[in-house]
Amino acid sequence: MEKSKLKELIYDDEEEFEKLIPKVKKVVKVKRDGTPIIVCERRRLSQGELIACYLIGKFFAKKLELVETDTATNKQLSAALNIDERVVSARLKDLRDEGLVEQVARGEHKISTVNLELFLDKLLEKVGEKE
Repeated sequence: MEKSKLKELIYDDEEEFEKLIPKVKKVVKVKRDGTPIIVCERRRLSQGELIACYLIGKFFAKKLELVETDTATNKQLSAALNIDERVVSARLKDLRDEGLVEQVARGEHKISTVNLELFLDKLLEKVGEKE
């Protein structure tokens, strides 16, 4: 097998993130202080999707070097999204089970980049922003 064909299997973070940017900016943007702002129609999103969008914003805020960490605690998510902390905890478990979110410490989570593009595609379709 040609080596050039095999190179297609190499996962390049930068290349993958560049592909995500046009999709991400239709869903979430980041303030200069690193605070994620959900820009799509929030009322169409489930609580779990809101949480995932916020964590996507945290991920890109860290990439932009606006914040130190790409994680958020249950308490931070609850306050930022106005969702009861117990509900946040339950939705995070669902998101972990789906492989969208990783737990980095007790009560602290970050987005998993593995299934991010698929999640964004489904979300954009749901809110009527499909490319």
